[in-house]
Amino acid sequence: MANRGPAYGLSREVQQKIEKQYDADLEQILIQWITTQCRKDVGRPQPGRENFQNWLKDGTVLCELINGLYPEGQAPVKKIQASTMAFKQMEQISQFLQAAERYGINTTDIFQTVDLWEGKNMACVQRTLMNLGGLAVARDDGLFSGDPNWFPKSRNRPRYRTKALSSEVDESLFGAIKPLTRSDSPIVLLRDKHAIRKTLTALGLDHKPETIQLITRDMVRELIIPTKDPSGQSLIMSPEEFERIKWASHVLTKEELEAREQAFKKEKEAIVDTVTTRKKIMKQKEMVWRNNRKLSDLEEVAKERAQNLLQRANQLRMEQEEELKDMKKIILNAKCHAIRDAQILEKQLIQKELDAEEKRLDQMMEVERQKSVQRQEELDRKRREERIRGRRHIVEQMEKNQEERSLLAEQREQEKEQMLEYMEKLQEEDLRDLEQRHQQKLKMQAEIKRINDENQRQKAELLAQEKLADQMVMEFTKKKMAREAEFEAEQERIRREKEKEIARLRAMQEKAQDYQAEQDALRAKRNQEVADREWRRKEKENAQKKMETEAKLRKSRLEQVAFKEHTLAVQVQRDRDEFERILRAQREQIEKERLEEEKKATGRLQHANELRRQVRENQQKQVQARIATFDEGRRLKEEAQKRRERIEDIKRKKLEELRATGLPEKYCIEAERKANIPVNTSVN
Repeated sequence: MANRGPAYGLSREVQQKIEKQYDADLEQILIQWITTQCRKDVGRPQPGRENFQNWLKDGTVLCELINGLYPEGQAPVKKIQASTMAFKQMEQISQFLQAAERYGINTTDIFQTVDLWEGKNMACVQRTLMNLGGLAVARDDGLFSGDPNWFPKSRNRPRYRTKALSSEVDESLFGAIKPLTRSDSPIVLLRDKHAIRKTLTALGLDHKPETIQLITRDMVRELIIPTKDPSGQSLIMSPEEFERIKWASHVLTKEELEAREQAFKKEKEAIVDTVTTRKKIMKQKEMVWRNNRKLSDLEEVAKERAQNLLQRANQLRMEQEEELKDMKKIILNAKCHAIRDAQILEKQLIQKELDAEEKRLDQMMEVERQKSVQRQEELDRKRREERIRGRRHIVEQMEKNQEERSLLAEQREQEKEQMLEYMEKLQEEDLRDLEQRHQQKLKMQAEIKRINDENQRQKAELLAQEKLADQMVMEFTKKKMAREAEFEAEQERIRREKEKEIARLRAMQEKAQDYQAEQDALRAKRNQEVADREWRRKEKENAQKKMETEAKLRKSRLEQVAFKEHTLAVQVQRDRDEFERILRAQREQIEKERLEEEKKATGRLQHANELRRQVRENQQKQVQARIATFDEGRRLKEEAQKRRERIEDIKRKKLEELRATGLPEKYCIEAERKANIPVNTSVN
């Protein structure tokens, strides 16, 4: 449905009468015929006017119906598509109406699109569909589906109804008629109903013979009057017709015609004056009746609504004034300041609460720190006790080991003598190996020194970049190192004790590790040499590619320079030709402008004369306009004064409303000051 408001008064009564014309039984017949006639399944709606309207609203069912009345391939609606968009639904309904009109339905029998889409007149929709079905039955082309008795053929036959047996015109409408008088003419006149009967009989419109009742002493008889004219020359006419002919046959003189015309004019003027007076009296009575009569409930509501609407329109019109717009801004600014101050106060309270919470958390953290310090002291105390117990255990182990060593000392002395002999042989071999290793180490040290020098150069560059970062890190590390110094000192002391213990074991492993280290260094050197060779090869290839690229670029540059010189030469020639063409055109234009200037000078002289004449006329008009302007200025001044008074009243009302909202007085006073309202008229 469209967005239409409820109907009241006469509109509501008319709509109710239209809705009463809707036939529920006819709805079922149409649904049955549509579902039978459509070649596709279109479904069946629930009973009810709204359901029937919703079923047909999108136009797809109607388009399928009209297509079903045409042979295959000749359907008038080519594309049928269900859609929820209003314009698409109304377009399909329009396509059905156009196809129905082409099918043979009269334009006066076709409903409007809004009658169906908005449900305004569903009875008219039923009549259109019934006419369409009746026309399909009357065509008898074999395309109709359903029961022909649903659509009686008499519905589609043209009807002629006799309105009257004769036509009469009131001759008084065309002028005064002379009063009828009884004539002494030998022509027989038939009066009243006898004349009408004779006229009808002569025309053959009255088939009942005329009779005369004859009453005698012994009986009553009805005699039939013969209708046939014995002579065949008798003329039968009504008395009015005879008097009209007689009156028209009288020849009037010029004076009589003028007198008759004057009398007719006076009579007509008197009638017009009487009618005008009667109209004025009736209008006055109607106005008195309208002013005095009591309004109905609907009229009271309509009047009140109209007054409210008028007041609202005047208020909205005044709201568009610049002063009131500024007043709105001032009031909004005052409200914003009040809200902002409230927000600032709220933020201050929140900040105080946050500060209190921060202090409470600091206290909790201090308590927790003290507890952690106590736990750390307790842990250090336990560690010291543990170290003391460990030291005692180690002393006991050392004493036990001392005893074992004293037992093993003798055994070692014996083994030592044997080992010395074996060691002398090993030392000789080791000396030879050491000499070879020393030579290799010298070579490796030279290569490593070269690599280290290169690394030192790169590190020097990195150190310059890292120095700034190190300065920032150093501040942090100093603090951190201060905290860790004591812990590291303790760890260092433990580490040195462990290293002393491990040094003895490591000395025995160094001999085996030295050989492995030499092998690792040799492999690293070989890998470094392979990497250096690969790097030199890539550098050589890159240098060769760079030379080739530079050669191509030089060649391209030379070609570009030559092409640019050629292009510049062509452009110079084009510019020269263009300059000559423009020069010729300018000369022609100068000559043409000279001729036109001469013509314009003549025209200006004539125009100046015309302007002088117009100036004289305008001066006279300006004198009159100045007088009218003074009057208009006084009127505008009065209107401006009234407008300022209305605006001041509205400003004061808005300030009263602002105070009524509970806004603090200082903001109201500031708004009143910005609004430029006089102090003596402001609301306290």
